[in-house]
Amino acid sequence: MNSRLNHPSVSDIEKVLKLDSKKLPSFPQVAAKLLEVSKDETASLADLSKIVETDPGISVRVLEIVNSAMYGLGRKITALSEAVVFLGLDEIKKLAIGMTVFEKMFKSGRTKQFDRLLFWRHCISVAVLSMEIARETGYPDPEEAYIAGLLHDIGKVFLDIQGRTNYGQFIQELSSSSDPVIEKERSIIGMGHDDIGAFFCSKWGLPDKLAMAVKYHHQSFAHLNISKEETLLISIVSLANFLCWTQGIGSFDIIRPPILSPEVEKAIELDNIDIIKCILQMNKEVENISEFYHFVFPSASELRENLLWANIKLSKANTRYYYLEDPLTSIQDVPQSSDKNAPLDIGLELGKPLAKAKSMKEVLDIVMYQVGEIFQPQHWSILLKDPKTSEMVFSIVVGANKKKLKGIRLPLGEGIAGHIMETGESLIVEDVAKDKRFSIRVDKFTGFKTQSIIGSPLKTDDKVFGVIELINRISDDSFTSQDLKTLSSIAEYAAIAIERSYYHQALQKIATKDSLTGFKNRWSFERAVSNKDDVQKRYGTIFSMLVIEISLLRKINETKGRAAGDDLLKKIIKILKKNKRGEDDIFRYGEDTFIILLSQTYMEGAQLVRERILDTFSSAVPEEGEVPKPISISPHTVSAGDFGQLIDLVGKPLSDADVPGKEDTVADIEDSLQSLIEKESNEELSDVKKKQTHGRTVSLKGNFIHLKTKGSGYMSIEKLSLVSIGFRISRSHRIKVNDFLDIQLVLDDVNKSLVERRIVVREIKGNFINADFYNPPPYAKNLGFYLMN
Repeated sequence: MNSRLNHPSVSDIEKVLKLDSKKLPSFPQVAAKLLEVSKDETASLADLSKIVETDPGISVRVLEIVNSAMYGLGRKITALSEAVVFLGLDEIKKLAIGMTVFEKMFKSGRTKQFDRLLFWRHCISVAVLSMEIARETGYPDPEEAYIAGLLHDIGKVFLDIQGRTNYGQFIQELSSSSDPVIEKERSIIGMGHDDIGAFFCSKWGLPDKLAMAVKYHHQSFAHLNISKEETLLISIVSLANFLCWTQGIGSFDIIRPPILSPEVEKAIELDNIDIIKCILQMNKEVENISEFYHFVFPSASELRENLLWANIKLSKANTRYYYLEDPLTSIQDVPQSSDKNAPLDIGLELGKPLAKAKSMKEVLDIVMYQVGEIFQPQHWSILLKDPKTSEMVFSIVVGANKKKLKGIRLPLGEGIAGHIMETGESLIVEDVAKDKRFSIRVDKFTGFKTQSIIGSPLKTDDKVFGVIELINRISDDSFTSQDLKTLSSIAEYAAIAIERSYYHQALQKIATKDSLTGFKNRWSFERAVSNKDDVQKRYGTIFSMLVIEISLLRKINETKGRAAGDDLLKKIIKILKKNKRGEDDIFRYGEDTFIILLSQTYMEGAQLVRERILDTFSSAVPEEGEVPKPISISPHTVSAGDFGQLIDLVGKPLSDADVPGKEDTVADIEDSLQSLIEKESNEELSDVKKKQTHGRTVSLKGNFIHLKTKGSGYMSIEKLSLVSIGFRISRSHRIKVNDFLDIQLVLDDVNKSLVERRIVVREIKGNFINADFYNPPPYAKNLGFYLMN
């Protein structure tokens, strides 16, 4: 075998696979012969037909696709020779290879957790996208790129069918991890699907170029002595796979941060190819074929350019962390915090958690926690620009003045943060008393004494949407120019992660919600009832469905216009919300069609809800003489075991239902981020209050060290939560409000867990002290489990 492929040995393969020749999939002969004929420029239609017709089942299936709505041909095609006339030799060849691989290798699996249709959707999406990117980049054989994309994850099939580790259980456990799938395979199973797939591609005698694309679509390949054409093919498949994961079209139903190897960026100039055009072409082709394979596939309008580019930028940063080429440590004279406990590898401490964050709250928690760990400031905050007023808002505040500062607004341009917001440049002020740009208004309001400040802009595409600002070190040392370099790097990656999270959340809402009503949409309904286990978990073993058709809505829209229709729609929203329980779900299935899934409800209960809705509707909506039956409601009760009936029950009467028009644009980040974070911060504040109220009365012992005086003593802890602590001391130790203490305490759990934290004194009553944890970590397992139990 080719040394450039560096295949694992047979003995290594046998450690992860049971090499049972009767069960191991072999590469289909039809597909192999089609690959051979594809390289023969003299091959004719007769040659192609002869090969495909050697497998009658495949021949019939190919003709089924040709005659499907996907191609919309004017008459029925009964022979491959006719199909080629209409669609061309390359198209038929591509369909035949794809269908052969699917039927013979991908269709069925060993474990239900490895959803083969979902997996095939990913493979065929990568294949189509590889072909489109190949055309854009001038790769000489786009069809070869298609085949490479089709087979890139073939190793997963072997892991599922013959793996010594249960691959279904492995997939199930992925949901609790944020590491890349390939890394989890290597650490848990012992080998990645890329190495396994390439091994069998070579064993089957497939071209080395295909095997290399399979092997290196997750790996670095700069060390290989390969041609430009081979480099480009690997890069094309790697990029196509990456783009599919960013679009939510992965091989599993989980979200994972995609990794793009550094060589791909060098081989393909992303700015020089029309990626959006490639994505839309992929969407079009896979959407067309989705009916044939029964995919549940989101529409192209739900996959927007902003999400794509935000993910590309984030993954460029991820790549440098993943391959241990840390951009922070590549700077000469790397800045180190004066605190001896600061993490040595800042890039890995910050970059990998950011890559795994799935929500805006997670991103902000990670950024603010790491800033606290690295710089040890007394106070730090994120100020965001309100697009309506152009004011700067203290949106995220941590430290001594968080309660007073949260939500405070400053005129644009005021103070150090204002200067950074206007110029887009990072800034350090070692002594604010000597800098005219400093505004003393905030200090007067909070009673705080600012001495030193560093700040850095948060920006995307050169548009500044916020500022990270740090004030005063706990140690009273001034911030330095080295600190500024570190903060600037952190701000760069934080901005990318915030942007990615913003667009991901916005687009997830577009993809799953109806924009006018806020109800879940048709795609959400089909997704909700597509899996028996999920249906039973969400709605119970017996549940009911109401199919609601409001013909009056269509009539009003047609006769009185959209404004009148929207007014009626608002009333409908109120009526449906009023008559649903918290555990029920409402879907807008069509323009004038709604569905309510009533969890754990028998027919009698469904009839009661039906009557309530009809009564409320008749009293709230005036009659229209021209519409004899303005609303109709059909109740149905099914068991979770018969969940498949739901699609039929809905599909037959509503097959012609118009899909409601939707607003599928996403506002620019600088126009919406401040209000979104304000909403999430309010929810976070509510969570903090819950954490405080869910604290425990305890009887624990600990000790403390005063950060400034270095005085120490013992403490008797009486109250404990995730964010605060209450304790008694034997004497004052000259402790004052806002002083910092380092504490140690041992929990009285089974493991006698040690908790080490820094606290800020908030209140002193005699010898009893209430304090907040300084910069508590986003995830505190030991303390969290202790408090829950």
